Amino acid sequence: MLHGSRSLQSLWLNRLSHRTMAALWGGGERLRSYFSLDRENRELARENFELSEALRRYREQELRLEEQAAEADFGRGFRYIPASIVKLSRNSQHNYIIINKGSADGVRPRSGIITGEGVVGIVDAVDRHYAYGITLLNPLLSVSARVGRDGMVAPLEWNGRQSDRAVLRELPAHYEVQPGDTVWTSGFSSIFPSDIPLGIAGKTRLMSGSTNEVEVQLFIDFGALRYVTVVDNPVKEEIERLEQAENREEP
Repeated sequence: MLHGSRSLQSLWLNRLSHRTMAALWGGGERLRSYFSLDRENRELARENFELSEALRRYREQELRLEEQAAEADFGRGFRYIPASIVKLSRNSQHNYIIINKGSADGVRPRSGIITGEGVVGIVDAVDRHYAYGITLLNPLLSVSARVGRDGMVAPLEWNGRQSDRAVLRELPAHYEVQPGDTVWTSGFSSIFPSDIPLGIAGKTRLMSGSTNEVEVQLFIDFGALRYVTVVDNPVKEEIERLEQAENREEP
Protein backbone atom coordinates (compact mmCIF):
# COMPACT_ATOMS: atom_id res chain seq x y z
CA MET A 1 0.00 0.00 0.00
CA LEU A 2 2.86 2.38 0.85
CA HIS A 3 4.63 1.32 -2.30
CA GLY A 4 1.71 2.34 -4.47
CA SER A 5 0.64 5.51 -2.64
CA ARG A 6 3.38 7.97 -3.42
CA SER A 7 6.46 8.06 -5.65
CA LEU A 8 8.75 9.31 -2.83
CA GLN A 9 7.75 6.44 -0.60
CA SER A 10 8.20 4.02 -3.50
CA LEU A 11 11.71 5.31 -4.14
CA TRP A 12 12.61 5.01 -0.46
CA LEU A 13 11.32 1.43 -0.25
CA ASN A 14 13.20 0.44 -3.42
CA ARG A 15 16.44 1.80 -2.00
CA LEU A 16 15.82 0.05 1.29
CA SER A 17 15.13 -3.27 -0.40
CA HIS A 18 18.20 -2.93 -2.61
CA ARG A 19 20.41 -2.20 0.40
CA THR A 20 18.90 -5.16 2.24
CA MET A 21 19.40 -7.50 -0.72
CA ALA A 22 22.92 -6.21 -1.24
CA ALA A 23 23.74 -6.87 2.40
CA LEU A 24 22.28 -10.35 2.17
CA TRP A 25 24.15 -11.15 -1.05
CA GLY A 26 27.39 -9.76 0.35
CA GLY A 27 27.02 -11.81 3.52
CA GLY A 28 26.28 -14.92 1.51
CA GLU A 29 29.29 -14.35 -0.73
CA ARG A 30 31.56 -13.85 2.28
CA LEU A 31 30.18 -17.03 3.82
CA ARG A 32 30.78 -19.00 0.61
CA SER A 33 34.32 -17.54 0.39
CA TYR A 34 34.98 -18.53 3.98
CA PHE A 35 33.91 -22.13 3.41
CA SER A 36 35.81 -22.32 0.09
CA LEU A 37 38.99 -20.86 1.63
CA ASP A 38 40.24 -24.24 2.77
CA ARG A 39 39.74 -25.70 -0.71
CA GLU A 40 41.53 -22.75 -2.31
CA ASN A 41 44.41 -23.06 0.14
CA ARG A 42 44.76 -26.72 -0.72
CA GLU A 43 44.75 -25.83 -4.41
CA LEU A 44 47.42 -23.17 -3.89
CA ALA A 45 49.49 -25.60 -1.86
CA ARG A 46 49.23 -28.17 -4.65
CA GLU A 47 50.27 -25.62 -7.27
CA ASN A 48 53.21 -24.49 -5.12
CA PHE A 49 54.30 -28.10 -4.70
CA GLU A 50 54.13 -28.71 -8.46
CA LEU A 51 56.11 -25.55 -9.14
CA SER A 52 58.70 -26.52 -6.52
CA GLU A 53 59.02 -29.99 -8.03
CA ALA A 54 59.42 -28.55 -11.53
CA LEU A 55 62.08 -26.13 -10.25
CA ARG A 56 63.90 -28.94 -8.45
CA ARG A 57 63.90 -31.11 -11.60
CA TYR A 58 65.17 -28.17 -13.62
CA ARG A 59 68.00 -27.53 -11.14
CA GLU A 60 68.95 -31.21 -11.10
CA GLN A 61 69.05 -31.29 -14.88
CA GLU A 62 71.12 -28.10 -14.95
CA LEU A 63 73.54 -29.57 -12.40
CA ARG A 64 73.91 -32.77 -14.43
CA LEU A 65 74.67 -30.75 -17.55
CA GLU A 66 77.24 -28.67 -15.66
CA GLU A 67 78.88 -31.82 -14.27
CA GLN A 68 78.99 -33.41 -17.72
CA ALA A 69 80.54 -30.27 -19.17
CA ALA A 70 83.06 -30.12 -16.32
CA GLU A 71 84.02 -33.75 -16.84
CA ALA A 72 84.45 -33.16 -20.56
CA ASP A 73 86.71 -30.18 -19.90
CA PHE A 74 88.46 -31.73 -16.94
CA GLY A 75 89.94 -34.60 -18.92
CA ARG A 76 88.28 -37.10 -21.17
CA GLY A 77 89.20 -40.71 -20.38
CA PHE A 78 90.74 -40.12 -16.94
CA ARG A 79 89.59 -42.12 -13.91
CA TYR A 80 89.11 -40.41 -10.55
CA ILE A 81 89.57 -42.12 -7.17
CA PRO A 82 88.74 -40.24 -3.93
CA ALA A 83 91.15 -40.75 -1.03
CA SER A 84 91.97 -39.48 2.45
CA ILE A 85 95.39 -38.29 3.56
CA VAL A 86 97.16 -40.50 6.10
CA LYS A 87 100.38 -38.48 6.28
CA LEU A 88 101.50 -35.21 4.70
CA SER A 89 104.83 -33.51 5.25
CA ARG A 90 105.20 -29.78 4.65
CA ASN A 91 108.32 -28.68 6.49
CA SER A 92 111.16 -30.32 4.62
CA GLN A 93 112.84 -29.82 1.26
CA HIS A 94 111.46 -33.13 -0.06
CA ASN A 95 107.86 -33.32 1.07
CA TYR A 96 105.71 -36.40 0.59
CA ILE A 97 102.16 -37.68 1.02
CA ILE A 98 100.60 -41.03 2.03
CA ILE A 99 96.97 -41.75 1.13
CA ASN A 100 94.58 -44.54 2.14
CA LYS A 101 94.02 -45.96 -1.35
CA GLY A 102 96.28 -48.45 -3.13
CA SER A 103 96.43 -51.00 -5.92
CA ALA A 104 93.24 -52.70 -4.68
CA ASP A 105 91.43 -49.44 -5.43
CA GLY A 106 92.99 -48.94 -8.86
CA VAL A 107 95.79 -46.58 -7.84
CA ARG A 108 98.95 -46.96 -9.93
CA PRO A 109 102.42 -45.38 -9.81
CA ARG A 110 102.69 -42.07 -11.67
CA SER A 111 99.03 -41.27 -11.13
CA GLY A 112 98.27 -37.65 -10.32
CA ILE A 113 97.01 -36.45 -6.94
CA ILE A 114 94.77 -33.39 -7.11
CA THR A 115 91.98 -31.41 -5.47
CA GLY A 116 89.58 -28.91 -6.95
CA GLU A 117 92.11 -26.21 -6.00
CA GLY A 118 95.15 -27.61 -7.78
CA VAL A 119 97.83 -30.27 -8.02
CA VAL A 120 98.92 -31.97 -4.81
CA GLY A 121 101.50 -34.39 -6.18
CA ILE A 122 102.26 -37.63 -8.01
CA VAL A 123 102.00 -41.22 -6.76
CA ASP A 124 105.49 -42.74 -6.50
CA ALA A 125 104.91 -46.15 -4.88
CA VAL A 126 101.81 -48.27 -4.30
CA ASP A 127 100.92 -50.93 -1.73
CA ARG A 128 97.64 -52.83 -1.73
CA HIS A 129 95.78 -50.36 0.48
CA TYR A 130 98.08 -47.33 0.61
CA ALA A 131 100.05 -45.16 -1.77
CA TYR A 132 103.09 -42.93 -1.30
CA GLY A 133 103.75 -39.86 -3.40
CA ILE A 134 105.81 -36.71 -3.68
CA THR A 135 104.01 -33.39 -3.43
CA LEU A 136 104.31 -30.16 -5.36
CA LEU A 137 106.37 -28.93 -2.37
CA ASN A 138 109.25 -31.05 -3.64
CA PRO A 139 111.94 -29.98 -6.13
CA LEU A 140 111.59 -33.33 -7.91
CA LEU A 141 108.10 -32.48 -9.18
CA SER A 142 107.45 -30.23 -12.17
CA VAL A 143 103.96 -29.62 -13.57
CA SER A 144 103.25 -28.50 -17.13
CA ALA A 145 101.27 -25.28 -16.71
CA ARG A 146 99.72 -22.62 -18.92
CA VAL A 147 99.18 -18.91 -18.31
CA GLY A 148 95.52 -18.09 -18.99
CA ARG A 149 93.30 -20.22 -21.18
CA ASP A 150 95.39 -19.80 -24.33
CA GLY A 151 98.73 -18.56 -23.05
CA MET A 152 102.29 -19.79 -22.96
CA VAL A 153 103.10 -23.24 -21.54
CA ALA A 154 105.93 -23.55 -19.01
CA PRO A 155 107.01 -25.82 -16.12
CA LEU A 156 105.63 -24.94 -12.70
CA GLU A 157 107.89 -25.81 -9.75
CA TRP A 158 107.99 -25.10 -6.04
CA ASN A 159 110.05 -22.07 -5.06
CA GLY A 160 111.67 -24.11 -2.26
CA ARG A 161 110.68 -21.76 0.54
CA GLN A 162 106.94 -21.05 0.98
CA SER A 163 104.18 -23.64 0.94
CA ASP A 164 101.85 -21.30 -0.95
CA ARG A 165 104.28 -20.20 -3.67
CA ALA A 166 105.57 -21.74 -6.88
CA VAL A 167 107.31 -20.36 -9.97
CA LEU A 168 106.80 -20.64 -13.71
CA ARG A 169 110.20 -21.09 -15.31
CA GLU A 170 111.71 -20.82 -18.79
CA LEU A 171 109.24 -18.31 -20.18
CA PRO A 172 110.63 -16.32 -23.14
CA ALA A 173 111.93 -12.90 -22.17
CA HIS A 174 109.62 -11.17 -24.67
CA TYR A 175 106.50 -12.90 -23.31
CA GLU A 176 104.57 -10.69 -20.88
CA VAL A 177 102.54 -12.21 -18.04
CA GLN A 178 100.00 -9.92 -16.43
CA PRO A 179 99.77 -10.06 -12.63
CA GLY A 180 96.44 -11.64 -11.72
CA ASP A 181 96.38 -14.05 -14.67
CA THR A 182 95.17 -17.53 -13.70
CA VAL A 183 97.62 -20.40 -14.14
CA TRP A 184 96.17 -23.79 -15.22
CA THR A 185 97.48 -27.25 -15.97
CA SER A 186 98.27 -27.34 -19.68
CA GLY A 187 97.11 -30.87 -20.49
CA PHE A 188 100.47 -31.48 -22.20
CA SER A 189 101.02 -34.37 -19.84
CA SER A 190 99.91 -37.97 -19.55
CA ILE A 191 99.45 -37.51 -15.79
CA PHE A 192 97.23 -34.47 -15.27
CA PRO A 193 94.20 -33.41 -17.32
CA SER A 194 94.01 -29.87 -18.61
CA ASP A 195 92.43 -26.84 -16.98
CA ILE A 196 92.99 -27.64 -13.32
CA PRO A 197 93.35 -24.19 -11.69
CA LEU A 198 96.73 -23.85 -10.00
CA GLY A 199 97.16 -20.27 -8.87
CA ILE A 200 97.49 -16.58 -9.69
CA ALA A 201 100.46 -15.06 -11.51
CA GLY A 202 102.43 -12.44 -9.62
CA LYS A 203 105.75 -10.69 -10.17
CA THR A 204 107.96 -11.45 -13.17
CA ARG A 205 111.76 -11.58 -12.96
CA LEU A 206 114.26 -11.69 -15.79
CA MET A 207 116.66 -14.61 -15.33
CA SER A 208 120.11 -14.60 -16.96
CA GLY A 209 118.93 -12.03 -19.48
CA SER A 210 117.13 -14.62 -21.60
CA THR A 211 114.10 -16.08 -19.79
CA ASN A 212 111.44 -14.88 -17.38
CA GLU A 213 110.43 -16.46 -14.09
CA VAL A 214 106.94 -15.73 -12.75
CA GLU A 215 105.90 -16.12 -9.13
CA VAL A 216 102.60 -17.97 -8.66
CA GLN A 217 100.35 -17.72 -5.61
CA LEU A 218 98.93 -21.25 -5.29
CA PHE A 219 95.23 -21.80 -4.74
CA ILE A 220 95.79 -24.97 -2.76
CA ASP A 221 96.36 -24.74 0.99
CA PHE A 222 98.61 -27.65 1.95
CA GLY A 223 98.05 -26.91 5.63
CA ALA A 224 94.30 -27.57 5.35
CA LEU A 225 94.35 -30.67 3.13
CA ARG A 226 92.36 -33.67 4.33
CA TYR A 227 90.98 -35.27 1.18
CA VAL A 228 92.39 -35.66 -2.32
CA THR A 229 91.54 -37.29 -5.62
CA VAL A 230 93.81 -39.66 -7.49
CA VAL A 231 93.58 -39.12 -11.24
CA ASP A 232 94.68 -42.00 -13.45
CA ASN A 233 95.11 -42.00 -17.20
CA PRO A 234 94.45 -45.56 -18.49
CA VAL A 235 96.55 -44.94 -21.62
CA LYS A 236 99.42 -43.23 -19.80
CA GLU A 237 101.92 -46.03 -20.52
CA GLU A 238 101.08 -46.01 -24.22
CA ILE A 239 101.63 -42.25 -24.45
CA GLU A 240 104.92 -42.50 -22.55
CA ARG A 241 106.15 -45.32 -24.82
CA LEU A 242 105.46 -43.16 -27.86
CA GLU A 243 107.31 -40.24 -26.26
CA GLN A 244 110.30 -42.45 -25.44
CA ALA A 245 110.38 -43.84 -28.99
CA GLU A 246 110.28 -40.30 -30.39
CA ASN A 247 113.15 -39.23 -28.13
CA ARG A 248 115.28 -42.20 -29.23
CA GLU A 249 114.80 -41.28 -32.90
CA GLU A 250 115.97 -37.68 -32.40
CA PRO A 251 119.60 -37.16 -33.52
